[in-house]
Amino acid sequence: MMMYSSLESIINDVAFKIVERGVLADKGEIDNFLGVLSGDGVYAMWVYAKSKGKDEKLMNELKPVLQRIVPDKFRDGNDYESFFKEIAEDLPTLLFVKDILERILTYARYHAKAMEGSR
Repeated sequence: MMMYSSLESIINDVAFKIVERGVLADKGEIDNFLGVLSGDGVYAMWVYAKSKGKDEKLMNELKPVLQRIVPDKFRDGNDYESFFKEIAEDLPTLLFVKDILERILTYARYHAKAMEGSR
């Protein structure tokens, strides 16, 4: 497991891996996820990911950052539905998770755009 010195370094790494590993392959797809997250919230983004068959892969990539920011709620063995219900019970946590996810998707968008330009 990779050790990170700061939350920002985890966010950078996760955003890059989301694009590099093809979880969210292009700028348009990332924009869709970002739009759902920004407009409708964290749970809506999760449901949208499930509808696109991206839920397991996306959560696998988000795991390092979620374990860092909400270790008491994101535990190995708990299902993702439970995780999203748990964070929704605490408004400051929910808003913090939303902010972090928006930052990850924004950075991923820039990574995708840069990769498109280098092809």
